[in-house]
Amino acid sequence: MKTFRNKIPACLVHFLTGSGIIFSFLALRSVIEGNKLQAFMFLGIALIIDIVDGTLARKYNTAINFPNIDGKTLDTIIDYINYIFIPCIMLYKFEYLPQSFTVVIPIIILCISLYSYVNNKLIDISFSYIGFPSIWNVVLLYLEILSFNQSINLLIILSFIFLKFVPFKVFHPMRYNKFKKSNVALLFVTLFTSLVLLLNELELKLINDAYSYFMVLWFMLNSYFIVFVIYSNLYSFNRKNELKKNN
Repeated sequence: MKTFRNKIPACLVHFLTGSGIIFSFLALRSVIEGNKLQAFMFLGIALIIDIVDGTLARKYNTAINFPNIDGKTLDTIIDYINYIFIPCIMLYKFEYLPQSFTVVIPIIILCISLYSYVNNKLIDISFSYIGFPSIWNVVLLYLEILSFNQSINLLIILSFIFLKFVPFKVFHPMRYNKFKKSNVALLFVTLFTSLVLLLNELELKLINDAYSYFMVLWFMLNSYFIVFVIYSNLYSFNRKNELKKNN
């Protein structure tokens, strides 16, 4: 009976992870219908699911309770669709790029991301992603909030494509124990601030008077995570040097 009770929350976690594909379909339908706001909203819900399901899976031991279901593979399939495939369709559909690049850039992103997803050495033992972690849904959200012209968008996307091949580490904010609680809190504040700015950008105009304050807060939050990546890389580098010296 106890084993059965343990399986229930583990089963619900797998269903939670799998529900991401529902929001994939709803986001894709929104893109086809030309509803940019809905597409971002459904991708946002899928992103929140992806943020929390890993922690829940470890807490309720999904790998032990359901050894025949590979939660990591399930998560990877849904992530590729939500983080890469649908954002590439959005790049094409919503004209973020100059006309001559609307097909070639999404194809490049799809291809390099496909092979990075099957690279077993792309995530190291500290759960750090080597190079830019293919969060194209977030990149697209930020391009929407910042409202650059197509040429600037192209330069930014090319920069991130280049960063796919630069061997810096991006530590998962929810796996870095030293700052885990603060990172989680700041991450959700960043998501909320991004949502408000997105809604304001897409002509709902919720924060006309407070827009500048939200933008400053948003830049500060994102600056924190940039500094966090730099710090974690330096810390990791210094730690390796210490271990080499001790050996």
